[in-house]
Amino acid sequence: MGNNMRRTKGISSILGTVIVLAITIALGALLYAYANGMFSNLTQNVNVGAQAQIIVNPSTGESYLQFSLTNNGNIQVIIYNITVRGASNTGSLGYTSNNVSIELNPGQSYQDIMPITSSSLSVQPGNYYTVIFLGKTSTGKPFSIVLNVLASETE
Repeated sequence: MGNNMRRTKGISSILGTVIVLAITIALGALLYAYANGMFSNLTQNVNVGAQAQIIVNPSTGESYLQFSLTNNGNIQVIIYNITVRGASNTGSLGYTSNNVSIELNPGQSYQDIMPITSSSLSVQPGNYYTVIFLGKTSTGKPFSIVLNVLASETE
Protein backbone atom coordinates (compact mmCIF):
# COMPACT_ATOMS: atom_id res chain seq x y z
CA MET A 1 0.00 0.00 0.00
CA GLY A 2 2.73 2.29 0.53
CA ASN A 3 4.17 5.58 1.29
CA ASN A 4 1.39 7.72 -0.08
CA MET A 5 0.85 9.90 3.02
CA ARG A 6 -1.23 12.92 2.25
CA ARG A 7 -0.09 16.24 3.64
CA THR A 8 -2.94 18.63 4.29
CA LYS A 9 -2.24 22.32 4.28
CA GLY A 10 -3.93 24.55 6.87
CA ILE A 11 -3.43 26.21 10.20
CA SER A 12 -2.63 24.24 13.28
CA SER A 13 -5.36 23.52 15.80
CA ILE A 14 -3.63 25.67 18.47
CA LEU A 15 -3.48 28.72 16.18
CA GLY A 16 -7.12 28.18 15.19
CA THR A 17 -8.18 28.09 18.83
CA VAL A 18 -6.28 31.31 19.58
CA ILE A 19 -7.93 33.12 16.64
CA VAL A 20 -11.44 31.97 17.63
CA LEU A 21 -10.78 33.03 21.23
CA ALA A 22 -9.54 36.49 20.15
CA ILE A 23 -12.61 37.06 17.96
CA THR A 24 -14.92 35.98 20.80
CA ILE A 25 -13.28 38.35 23.30
CA ALA A 26 -13.39 41.25 20.83
CA LEU A 27 -17.09 40.69 20.10
CA GLY A 28 -17.85 40.41 23.83
CA ALA A 29 -16.06 43.71 24.51
CA LEU A 30 -17.98 45.45 21.72
CA LEU A 31 -21.29 44.11 23.01
CA TYR A 32 -20.44 45.25 26.56
CA ALA A 33 -19.51 48.76 25.38
CA TYR A 34 -22.70 49.05 23.34
CA ALA A 35 -24.96 47.85 26.15
CA ASN A 36 -23.20 50.02 28.72
CA GLY A 37 -23.66 53.15 26.59
CA MET A 38 -27.25 52.30 25.83
CA PHE A 39 -28.30 51.72 29.44
CA SER A 40 -26.37 54.64 30.92
CA ASN A 41 -28.69 56.96 28.99
CA LEU A 42 -31.71 55.27 30.53
CA THR A 43 -30.59 55.90 34.10
CA GLN A 44 -31.00 59.53 35.10
CA ASN A 45 -28.05 60.61 37.17
CA VAL A 46 -28.50 63.83 39.17
CA ASN A 47 -25.09 65.07 40.24
CA VAL A 48 -24.83 68.81 40.81
CA GLY A 49 -21.63 70.17 42.32
CA ALA A 50 -22.05 73.37 44.34
CA GLN A 51 -19.67 75.81 45.97
CA ALA A 52 -20.74 78.87 47.93
CA GLN A 53 -19.16 81.77 49.78
CA ILE A 54 -20.83 84.49 51.85
CA ILE A 55 -19.08 87.86 51.68
CA VAL A 56 -19.85 90.69 54.11
CA ASN A 57 -18.84 94.30 53.52
CA PRO A 58 -18.04 95.55 57.05
CA SER A 59 -18.41 99.23 56.23
CA THR A 60 -21.90 98.98 54.69
CA GLY A 61 -23.16 95.81 56.34
CA GLU A 62 -24.23 94.44 52.95
CA SER A 63 -23.81 90.72 52.41
CA TYR A 64 -23.62 88.68 49.23
CA LEU A 65 -23.87 85.01 48.35
CA GLN A 66 -21.31 84.04 45.73
CA PHE A 67 -21.96 80.58 44.31
CA SER A 68 -21.11 78.28 41.45
CA LEU A 69 -23.07 75.25 40.28
CA THR A 70 -21.92 72.51 37.90
CA ASN A 71 -24.16 69.81 36.46
CA ASN A 72 -22.04 66.64 36.49
CA GLY A 73 -25.03 64.37 35.84
CA ASN A 74 -26.64 63.27 32.57
CA ILE A 75 -30.00 65.08 32.88
CA GLN A 76 -31.00 68.75 32.79
CA VAL A 77 -31.66 70.31 36.20
CA ILE A 78 -33.46 73.51 37.20
CA ILE A 79 -32.59 75.38 40.42
CA TYR A 80 -35.70 77.28 41.53
CA ASN A 81 -34.97 78.31 45.12
CA ILE A 82 -31.90 79.45 47.08
CA THR A 83 -32.16 79.83 50.86
CA VAL A 84 -29.60 81.20 53.33
CA ARG A 85 -30.35 80.32 56.96
CA GLY A 86 -28.63 81.52 60.07
CA ALA A 87 -27.80 79.37 63.06
CA SER A 88 -30.88 78.59 65.13
CA ASN A 89 -29.40 80.21 68.25
CA THR A 90 -29.22 83.61 66.53
CA GLY A 91 -32.97 83.58 66.08
CA SER A 92 -32.67 84.79 62.49
CA LEU A 93 -35.05 83.11 60.09
CA GLY A 94 -33.15 83.45 56.88
CA TYR A 95 -33.30 84.76 53.37
CA THR A 96 -35.05 82.95 50.54
CA SER A 97 -34.91 83.80 46.87
CA ASN A 98 -37.92 82.27 45.11
CA ASN A 99 -37.56 84.04 41.77
CA VAL A 100 -34.59 81.93 40.70
CA SER A 101 -34.66 79.89 37.52
CA ILE A 102 -31.25 78.43 36.70
CA GLU A 103 -31.33 75.77 33.98
CA LEU A 104 -28.22 73.60 33.78
CA ASN A 105 -27.74 71.11 30.98
CA PRO A 106 -25.33 68.18 31.54
CA GLY A 107 -21.76 69.49 31.73
CA GLN A 108 -22.87 73.12 32.09
CA SER A 109 -21.74 75.47 34.88
CA TYR A 110 -23.27 78.63 36.34
CA GLN A 111 -21.79 81.32 38.59
CA ASP A 112 -23.48 84.29 40.21
CA ILE A 113 -23.30 86.78 43.05
CA MET A 114 -26.59 87.44 44.79
CA PRO A 115 -27.23 90.12 47.44
CA ILE A 116 -28.69 88.77 50.69
CA THR A 117 -31.46 91.26 51.43
CA SER A 118 -33.40 90.29 54.51
CA SER A 119 -34.43 92.19 57.61
CA SER A 120 -34.66 88.90 59.53
CA LEU A 121 -31.11 87.75 58.71
CA SER A 122 -28.13 89.85 59.72
CA VAL A 123 -25.01 88.19 58.38
CA GLN A 124 -21.98 88.40 60.67
CA PRO A 125 -18.45 87.55 59.49
CA GLY A 126 -17.08 84.46 61.24
CA ASN A 127 -20.48 82.78 61.62
CA TYR A 128 -21.59 79.72 59.70
CA TYR A 129 -24.74 79.81 57.58
CA THR A 130 -26.66 77.06 55.83
CA VAL A 131 -27.14 77.53 52.09
CA ILE A 132 -29.82 75.36 50.49
CA PHE A 133 -30.29 75.01 46.74
CA LEU A 134 -33.65 73.46 45.81
CA GLY A 135 -34.02 72.07 42.33
CA LYS A 136 -35.79 69.60 40.12
CA THR A 137 -34.86 67.57 37.09
CA SER A 138 -36.42 68.14 33.69
CA THR A 139 -38.70 65.19 34.52
CA GLY A 140 -39.84 66.87 37.76
CA LYS A 141 -37.85 64.80 40.28
CA PRO A 142 -36.89 67.09 43.22
CA PHE A 143 -33.43 67.33 44.79
CA SER A 144 -31.59 69.63 47.17
CA ILE A 145 -28.01 70.63 47.92
CA VAL A 146 -27.13 71.77 51.45
CA LEU A 147 -23.86 73.57 52.20
CA ASN A 148 -22.45 74.91 55.47
CA VAL A 149 -20.77 78.22 54.61
CA LEU A 150 -18.54 80.48 56.69
CA ALA A 151 -19.20 84.19 56.19
CA SER A 152 -16.09 86.30 55.62
CA GLU A 153 -15.35 90.01 55.24
CA THR A 154 -14.28 91.64 52.00
CA GLU A 155 -10.79 93.02 51.96
